[in-house]
Amino acid sequence: MRTQVKNKNVDQTDHSNDISNMAEFDALAQSITAKLNCEMSLISIVNADALVALGYSGDDPAATGRSFQLRDTICSKTVQVGRPLRIADAQIDPMICDMPAVVAHGIGAYIGAPLRLDGYGIIGAVCAVSKSARLWQDGEVDYLIAVGDLVESKIERQLLRYEQKALSVALAESDAILTILSELEGKPLTVHNEAGDLVFANSALRTDLRLNTHEVLSLSKVASDLVPEVTQNGGVDVALPVPGQTTLNVHVSAIQNGLTLAQWSRADSEVDSN
Repeated sequence: MRTQVKNKNVDQTDHSNDISNMAEFDALAQSITAKLNCEMSLISIVNADALVALGYSGDDPAATGRSFQLRDTICSKTVQVGRPLRIADAQIDPMICDMPAVVAHGIGAYIGAPLRLDGYGIIGAVCAVSKSARLWQDGEVDYLIAVGDLVESKIERQLLRYEQKALSVALAESDAILTILSELEGKPLTVHNEAGDLVFANSALRTDLRLNTHEVLSLSKVASDLVPEVTQNGGVDVALPVPGQTTLNVHVSAIQNGLTLAQWSRADSEVDSN
């Protein structure tokens, strides 16, 4: 998942689309609950101002939605301090006794360890909660830290797969553009991505159509506005005015990997006048 945290130690990159196997993290949270003999365990990451539960074990109905306001959670303190946090009696501890989670759910004791990724900083926490006050032992802290190490490695593997997929998409996009260039060599054309951004413009726009840089960049919105028609009809021809020019014809067609190809030419009237 993608995460964002307002913290000087935390990279504010959103990972929310990268974590897919919640069941695996739920099973890990259940193991924590059993090992520590507590009522609830949570494996969570920060996403903007929310804490998202990757893995959850317990009876707390507030966790069923998988997302909480970060400021209301005890794990926000673990993220802030950036080290393991153990609280024997949450009801009297000055750091958390007034927090909504403690007050509303009668939390007795809390233990948490931060999750940290190289290049991202602290991205979340793994924690356990007891409804009764208890003294957490050093061995229990060490166990939770070890679980955190395991969670970090799982998230890193998922992020690596995401980055590899993104690279594959980029390579496929480049391959599609090269294919277009080989088939339409010498014709004025631009290529646009799904957002309508200009990803390629060839030199024929300047040499054949005599467009300057500003005019070439202005063509991006033109092609983007025509994408809905391309999607519906498979291609569209429209005569469009360009600042400093008379009229240009454009043929827009959808190609592979979410790219749109726009072929440009002068209007017949201007060709005749030249």
